[in-house]
Amino acid sequence: MGFDESELERQENEFKKQLGEKIKNYRSAIGLSQHQLALEANISRTQISRLENGEINTSVISLLRVATVLNLDKEQLLDLLEY
Repeated sequence: MGFDESELERQENEFKKQLGEKIKNYRSAIGLSQHQLALEANISRTQISRLENGEINTSVISLLRVATVLNLDKEQLLDLLEY
Protein backbone atom coordinates (compact mmCIF):
# COMPACT_ATOMS: atom_id res chain seq x y z
CA MET A 1 0.00 0.00 0.00
CA GLY A 2 1.55 3.30 -1.11
CA PHE A 3 1.28 6.77 0.29
CA ASP A 4 -1.63 8.60 -1.33
CA GLU A 5 -0.77 12.29 -1.13
CA SER A 6 -4.02 13.40 -2.77
CA GLU A 7 -6.07 11.49 -0.17
CA LEU A 8 -4.05 13.05 2.66
CA GLU A 9 -4.60 16.50 1.19
CA ARG A 10 -8.35 15.81 0.88
CA GLN A 11 -8.49 14.74 4.54
CA GLU A 12 -6.53 17.81 5.65
CA ASN A 13 -8.86 20.11 3.73
CA GLU A 14 -11.93 18.41 5.19
CA PHE A 15 -10.48 18.70 8.71
CA LYS A 16 -9.76 22.43 8.28
CA LYS A 17 -13.29 22.98 6.92
CA GLN A 18 -14.90 21.14 9.86
CA LEU A 19 -12.70 22.94 12.39
CA GLY A 20 -13.64 26.30 10.90
CA GLU A 21 -17.35 25.50 10.93
CA LYS A 22 -17.18 24.49 14.59
CA ILE A 23 -15.36 27.68 15.56
CA LYS A 24 -17.88 29.78 13.63
CA ASN A 25 -20.77 27.98 15.35
CA TYR A 26 -19.30 28.54 18.82
CA ARG A 27 -18.57 32.20 17.99
CA SER A 28 -22.06 32.81 16.62
CA ALA A 29 -23.68 31.08 19.61
CA ILE A 30 -22.22 33.67 21.99
CA GLY A 31 -22.90 36.60 19.68
CA LEU A 32 -19.33 37.60 18.86
CA SER A 33 -18.37 39.05 15.51
CA GLN A 34 -15.18 37.93 13.79
CA HIS A 35 -13.77 41.36 14.60
CA GLN A 36 -14.55 41.03 18.32
CA LEU A 37 -13.05 37.52 18.45
CA ALA A 38 -9.95 38.73 16.64
CA LEU A 39 -9.45 41.63 19.04
CA GLU A 40 -9.91 39.53 22.16
CA ALA A 41 -7.73 36.67 20.87
CA ASN A 42 -5.06 39.08 19.57
CA ILE A 43 -5.30 37.54 16.08
CA SER A 44 -6.10 39.39 12.86
CA ARG A 45 -9.69 39.39 11.66
CA THR A 46 -8.44 38.08 8.33
CA GLN A 47 -6.90 35.09 10.08
CA ILE A 48 -10.18 34.41 11.92
CA SER A 49 -12.06 34.59 8.62
CA ARG A 50 -9.61 32.27 6.86
CA LEU A 51 -9.70 29.87 9.83
CA GLU A 52 -13.49 29.74 9.82
CA ASN A 53 -13.49 29.17 6.06
CA GLY A 54 -11.02 26.29 6.32
CA GLU A 55 -8.41 28.12 4.27
CA ILE A 56 -5.44 27.95 6.64
CA ASN A 57 -3.64 25.74 9.09
CA THR A 58 -3.49 27.52 12.41
CA SER A 59 -1.03 27.23 15.23
CA VAL A 60 -1.90 25.51 18.47
CA ILE A 61 -1.38 28.83 20.25
CA SER A 62 -3.86 30.63 17.99
CA LEU A 63 -6.37 27.84 18.47
CA LEU A 64 -5.91 28.05 22.24
CA ARG A 65 -6.45 31.83 22.15
CA VAL A 66 -9.66 31.40 20.17
CA ALA A 67 -10.89 28.65 22.49
CA THR A 68 -10.13 30.81 25.55
CA VAL A 69 -12.08 33.78 24.19
CA LEU A 70 -14.97 31.47 23.30
CA ASN A 71 -14.87 30.12 26.89
CA LEU A 72 -14.54 26.54 25.67
CA ASP A 73 -13.86 23.91 28.29
CA LYS A 74 -11.47 21.01 27.66
CA GLU A 75 -14.22 18.80 26.26
CA GLN A 76 -15.34 21.47 23.79
CA LEU A 77 -11.74 22.15 22.79
CA LEU A 78 -11.26 18.46 22.05
CA ASP A 79 -14.52 18.53 20.08
CA LEU A 80 -12.96 21.16 17.83
CA LEU A 81 -10.22 18.67 16.98
CA GLU A 82 -12.50 15.68 16.45
CA TYR A 83 -12.57 14.61 12.84
